[in-house]
Amino acid sequence: MSRNRLSLLLAVLAMAVVAVGGFFLAVQPQLAQTAAAHTQTASVEQTNDTSRSELARLREQAADLPAMKRELSTRATSVPDSARLSAFIDELNATAAAAGMQVSSFTASDATAYSPAVAAEPAAAGQGGATPSASPSATAGAAPSAPQAPSLVTDAAVTGQNFSVIPVTVAVDGSFDQALQFVKGVQGGDRLFLITTVSSAEKSGDDGAASSSSSWTFGGSIYVLDRSPDAAADTAAAASTKG
Repeated sequence: MSRNRLSLLLAVLAMAVVAVGGFFLAVQPQLAQTAAAHTQTASVEQTNDTSRSELARLREQAADLPAMKRELSTRATSVPDSARLSAFIDELNATAAAAGMQVSSFTASDATAYSPAVAAEPAAAGQGGATPSASPSATAGAAPSAPQAPSLVTDAAVTGQNFSVIPVTVAVDGSFDQALQFVKGVQGGDRLFLITTVSSAEKSGDDGAASSSSSWTFGGSIYVLDRSPDAAADTAAAASTKG
């Protein structure tokens, strides 16, 4: 092999080594940086999409915020965080006056802690049923089934730690129609008053004769929900203990 040919081969080999070295030293890092940049860009775009969706959701909630505040104020008035008996009595007097009646008496008992209702267990099969008859004759229709009790709805956030029941009794004087109007007004009033008992007694006139007016007594309960942080902490602790 001539000296010139050997020099040419060495030059070609050197060029190949430089090309390969240049790829690994310059091109490969650039390709890796480009791939990392694409990955980072995709991650940022995904984060931006999530942020845009969350921002849209927050905007929708912000649009509903005034209505939610009004509903919260209504519910807070219906079940306040303290007894507020004076305000409730004023409401009863106003409702009675609107019905043409007058509150003759009002009593309130001490508040008691709320006790969540427990669903009744279904009766065992065969209990409470009629004894089969030995007679071959059969009734024309099936016996009516007993009405089913409504399903109970409870909330773990409402417990005896923060929810109280105040039994109250209010008596008003007036006619039957006036009593109906009074009850309708009370049920639609600002304060939640659950009426559970109703009784009436005829009133006598000055001459001892029966009068068209009666004395109506309504018994029921009003409620108090303690919204303080301490009550919320006690409720959470009680729930975790039960859990």
